[in-house]
Amino acid sequence: MVERIVTSTKDKDYNQISLKTLQILQTWFSSSFPIGSYSYSHGIEAMIDDKIILRSSDVLDFIEGSIFHGTCKNDFILIKLTYEGFDLNDFSLALSVSKERKLETQYMGNAFRKVLGESWGFELPKDTSFPIGIAKAGINFNIPLYQLSLFYMQSFVSNLINICVKHIPLGQKTGQDCILKSMTMIEKFMEKANDYTIEDIGSVTYFSDLYSIKHENLITRVYST
Repeated sequence: MVERIVTSTKDKDYNQISLKTLQILQTWFSSSFPIGSYSYSHGIEAMIDDKIILRSSDVLDFIEGSIFHGTCKNDFILIKLTYEGFDLNDFSLALSVSKERKLETQYMGNAFRKVLGESWGFELPKDTSFPIGIAKAGINFNIPLYQLSLFYMQSFVSNLINICVKHIPLGQKTGQDCILKSMTMIEKFMEKANDYTIEDIGSVTYFSDLYSIKHENLITRVYST
């Protein structure tokens, strides 16, 4: 039996979500899923090295900017529009503000594509950006948009917080405190997420964007971006 695909974030009825759906989401967004997300800092490494991000309040400022005004918001809109039937992969790649941001979404997208093709029996085109690949896979496996988006955004944010925990470094408890606060941010974002359209795509996270460029010229680095 094919499940109804929920394409609106207003539909939050968890009774519609099968155990299989939750298992798939847990697997895709687990740190053990081999897409190498841990190796991408989204420019945070350069910001830490320049002492722009030093403490938990700085981390939360960065995360809040990404969720409401930057990459995380844009990725959500791209996922939502893909669920609505739009083909936006080229547009998604064109949104990359730097060479490394484009490589980040391409490499993660290609890694996701490889695993899905070899193990899950679902083929994606080469060089599909990560959010577009996630959305197309979600549609194919009947994953409701609301749940897919929650898992995607929390995984995105948690990965960046984990990088800060290791690279600043922050304590593990501080990292967990940041994750809990980010959950509240994402919940607030999702309250009006269904109203977003392609006209809302854009970024005003200037420090984040500029430091993704600066990261390209770091002599010593731990992360790829």
